[in-house]
Amino acid sequence: MAKRVLLVEDEKNVILGVRTCLDAVGYDIEIVEDGQEALDAVNREYPDLILLDLLLPKVDGFEVLKTLKENEDTASIPVIVLTAKAEDEDRQRVMDLGADNYMTKPFKPQELWDVLKQYLSE
Repeated sequence: MAKRVLLVEDEKNVILGVRTCLDAVGYDIEIVEDGQEALDAVNREYPDLILLDLLLPKVDGFEVLKTLKENEDTASIPVIVLTAKAEDEDRQRVMDLGADNYMTKPFKPQELWDVLKQYLSE
């Protein structure tokens, strides 16, 4: 069974790049474009990994991350934050909230793949 990845992102070019990377290696990807949709998607079916932007409509990524990590049913799902927010305070905040990794945009496909394979190896 293919690994399932939830991409929470509202930038079309990032969606396209991540989808291309994951499709090439056969992972199933679900894409949602706001924080509330992300929480709803996780409640429908737990993904193997979440790629989470911080700057989202409706519910921001900080709140999504906090909600997921405070719930014992979803706390163990790895979350990689993909964001344009490069400030040390933001990085520290998401790590304190329980993120598993943090990547700043823009990033190269190979950089993303190097991080993803740590969490999606068979």
